[in-house]
Amino acid sequence: MSIAVEPATSTPAPSTHVELLKRFIQAYWLRPENAFWMTLRSRALSLCPLEQPSIDLGCGDGVFSFLHCGGVFGPAFDVFASTAKLNEVRQRHADMFDCVGDDYHPTILSRPTTAIDVGLDLKPALLGKANRLALYGRLVEHDSNSPLPFDDDSFQTVYCNCAYWVTEIELFLDELRRITRPGGRIILQVKLDSMRRYTLDAFRPALGQQVLDILDRGRADCWPTVADRATWEQRFGTAGLEVENATPFVTRTHAHIWDIGLRPIAPMLVRMANALTPETRESVKRDWVDLFCELLEPLADPTLDLFTKPDDPAEIQYTLTPQR
Repeated sequence: MSIAVEPATSTPAPSTHVELLKRFIQAYWLRPENAFWMTLRSRALSLCPLEQPSIDLGCGDGVFSFLHCGGVFGPAFDVFASTAKLNEVRQRHADMFDCVGDDYHPTILSRPTTAIDVGLDLKPALLGKANRLALYGRLVEHDSNSPLPFDDDSFQTVYCNCAYWVTEIELFLDELRRITRPGGRIILQVKLDSMRRYTLDAFRPALGQQVLDILDRGRADCWPTVADRATWEQRFGTAGLEVENATPFVTRTHAHIWDIGLRPIAPMLVRMANALTPETRESVKRDWVDLFCELLEPLADPTLDLFTKPDDPAEIQYTLTPQR
């Protein structure tokens, strides 16, 4: 993707959830179900200031945190303009975003109002993308299943939205406590195992294994330590972490809609969109974004649940403090 970086200025964070939703849809337009999920995630995170020094563990390409912190991209930029291995997504579960080229230069209209000191991720290509955003003070390539490469008491704020991806979860939580300063906060956004009930897997006898495999495409394998709320809180206690606050922000209604979304056809949509002329692509994207902003606005409410009987949330944000 070859786009000139325009002069950037400071901009306030979105004043309404509608504007926030639009920014996420513009970046993730071919996966609108991810856009509203990230909007919910950002709204929950906004309850906790990212006091410095801060770290974003599992930062990926940095686009989520860039938008959350108030950054604004030009309308031509989105995460699908720089992808690879589209023909391997279904059979080999390839990560289409795990690539970066010299021509990857997102147009930044306004830089984030909040900086993050450190971004850490396992994939060097994603860190290469994050490096182009001028959001992180420095970037670190590291597998979070191993001890973190930081001194004790390094950070005032530790943020992670992918702890349930970590296999060595006990070690990871111990490390979070170790690197967090006294009086600092750890913000974890985790999936609960109720997510498994909020999918079409319950209808396996009627749908068949092939349909479920197409929908899942290995995503459940990326949740090795997903657990119920009691188990998560027991893990925190064992690691010497005290729960300061727990904020559910994704309901089963959100999860049921996200379960299908456009995920199965995303590689084909990406190929089709990227084959268009830049002018046609931008025109189609503009109309697409406007439509999905209208459709998804009700879903940007963290409390929305269309079911009558209460049930567990699908994702929850924990604010934790180290016990000393």
